[in-house]
Formats: sequence, C-alpha cells, structure tokens
Amino acid sequence: MSCQTGIVASSKLATYLASNSHHSDRCIKITIEDEELQLIQNRIAAGDYESDWDRNVMVCVEDDEPCYIFYRLDQKAKYVKKKRGDGAFNYVFMSYVPMDAGVKNKMLYAATRATLKRIFGDNRIATEFNCTLREELSLQAYKNHVLSKGSAAPMTEAEKELAQVKKDEAAMRSQMSNNSATLPGLNLPATQDLLTNLEKFKKGFINYLQIKLDTETEELKLWDCANIKASELPEKVPAEEPRYHLFNFNHEFEGNNLWSVVFIYSCPGYSVPVKQRMMYSSTKACFLDSLANMDIEIAAKREISEGDEVKEVDIYEMIHPQKHASRAHFIKPKAPSRGGRRLIR
Repeated sequence: MSCQTGIVASSKLATYLASNSHHSDRCIKITIEDEELQLIQNRIAAGDYESDWDRNVMVCVEDDEPCYIFYRLDQKAKYVKKKRGDGAFNYVFMSYVPMDAGVKNKMLYAATRATLKRIFGDNRIATEFNCTLREELSLQAYKNHVLSKGSAAPMTEAEKELAQVKKDEAAMRSQMSNNSATLPGLNLPATQDLLTNLEKFKKGFINYLQIKLDTETEELKLWDCANIKASELPEKVPAEEPRYHLFNFNHEFEGNNLWSVVFIYSCPGYSVPVKQRMMYSSTKACFLDSLANMDIEIAAKREISEGDEVKEVDIYEMIHPQKHASRAHFIKPKAPSRGGRRLIR
C-alpha cells in the first residue's frame, strides 16, 4: 500500500488492518518510521468509549513524538456494508504533530494523512481533528471539537483538505518567522555565508553557487562557490544528494555577448530519502521567489538527475530554445486547363 509521499504500510500494519482482530481494539497508534507506516500500539476496549478515552489516548501519546491515532467509538458506521465478523464501528481519527516536531515531519505527516485514511477506510471515520498539543487529545477536547463543528458551515472533503493544507503552511511560516537570518520570502533560514555569496553572485564576482538544504538543521547552506566554465558544470552535480545550483552563463547570441542565470535542481532519484526529496521540492518555489526579490533574474530553470544533462549545449538550448521550422503548407495543384470544347465523333 503506497502513497504519494512514497511512504508504505509495513507488513505488520497491513496484516493487522486486513484482519478483523482490530475491531475489538479501542485505540490504535501509528507512526512513520523508516519510510513506513508502523503499528506501534493497539489497546483493547475495557469499558465504554468515554471511560476508555483518557486511559488509552493520553497514555500512548508522547509529548515530542508525532503520531496518528484511530479511536473506536461505540456507535456503528451507517454506510459500511457489513461482512461476516466485521464490527463496522465508527472511529475518531487524530493526527498529532507537536509544534516543535520540525518542518520535515510536519510536511511528511500532513502529506501522508489522506492516504492513511484511505488505507483504514474513509467511511469508518466519523470525525477527525489535528493537534499540536498533547492536551488537545483529551476526551474533553474531543467533545469541544464535536460541539464546535455544529456551529461551522459544512465543508466538502476537498475543502477540508485545502483548509488543513493552509493551516499547516501557516504554522510552518509562523515557526520560521523567529529565525533572524532568512532570505526574503523564504520559509527556511539561510546561513549568513549563503546570503553574502548570493550578493557576490548578483554583482558578478562569482558565477557559480551550489546550495544544500540541511534537513537536520532545517536551513539553507552554501556548499560550493566558484568561477567555472560551462564545460565544468556537469562535474559539480553530486551523484548521491540533491542540490540547488545557480550558474551565470556567459555566451554569444545573435552577435551579442550575454550573461544569463540558470537555476538547476539536481536530485539523483528515488535513492534519496523521501523526507529529503520533499524538503527540496517544497522549498524550490520559495527559493526562486526569493531570488527574484533580490533582483537575481532567472533566464531558465531545469530539474535533472545527473550532471550529463547540463552540458554546455544543454544550457544554451535552455536559454535559447531552437525554433522548429514550420511545416510547408500543402498547395493544391491547379486543375489542368480544359481548353475549348472538343468534338467527339
């Protein structure tokens, strides 16, 4: 069972959900570990859902550990076709991601949430909510959530997903706003070394920058800066890790000497961990916006998987695409002259 982020359900979780044994459980805890959805705990029902809530949910959740919780209610689902041995109960789905969980975990859990719901069964979920504080998972908090839903206008599933995406993005922006050294408009902090060299690049002192997104410290770092020839660019592309590259290409075009900045995002492929790919992909647009705010004009952009894709001729064609010759229009030949009338004997 795979999802858009590349995260898959572990064999243990897949087997557990495929069986009917989980219908006797009150609380199910799932986390993302080693790029898989892992079953961490499943706790059996002892009383009704209210008496079981805090002694199950609040016990299995840790303050600093993101997780998903499925909590079984006592009511049966209305729209599930019952099979033999299928309890068909309603569930509450909770996504818990602490405020200090880090950007990559926030993105990963947000992107995987919809797929986990499909794996579990959307029609079994009576209600869902997302939490950043452990206290928001209490029984009273759940009841408050249910009451607050009654005062809001109903939303479609698509509207709920869109609203949650906006909420997650706002939370990330709020978290990043406390960082002092940031690029204009960029959600991740940048080292001062990178900022300084971007100014040098802009003024023409250097023509090549390589930027690394450090997923541990969650900041953009300068990895390499130099004055290079276009023929040397392929050798600069790492074979094992993603990078952003800026290259100011000096060339001749139609009799003019030009300098054109190209942006290259290199990513070796699916050998790169999912979290790292997501971080680079999600930060790229903001980084380009920030370059524009700094008056660094990008003439061409390209995503590549290896250095051989950016040879000098490739860079030239990125900036000045060849115009394909237009097809010759078919000209209908004139009808042969019929001349004067002929007398046929």
